[in-house]
Amino acid sequence: MDSQEQSEKLYNLSNLEEISGGSEDFIRQMIILFLEQAASSISGLEKGVAENDITLIKNLAHQLKPSVDNFRITDLSQWIREVEHLAENNPESSTLSEKISQSNSLLRRVMVQLENHFA
Repeated sequence: MDSQEQSEKLYNLSNLEEISGGSEDFIRQMIILFLEQAASSISGLEKGVAENDITLIKNLAHQLKPSVDNFRITDLSQWIREVEHLAENNPESSTLSEKISQSNSLLRRVMVQLENHFA
């Protein structure tokens, strides 16, 4: 990963700014909630892969979509929808585990960026 890719912001807060009327407190609370959900989702998705729990994977992917959309994480939006789709329609797919790994990696990068942004 080059330095440009590391520094390129993976999220966009404009949607939250619009919803909140520019309230920094609201945006900060939404970020805190997102960080908690993301951490829980990463470990849940990893557990789902380890235990072959397709229902858990599908449910976590589905729950992540609104947050990913609110933060306009466009790269992750596609991945998480593919994870949900595969879990629902083709759970034996050899690419499901890989897509979860890619989603989690991207989610971790977004978490680091958000934590650094509001540190």
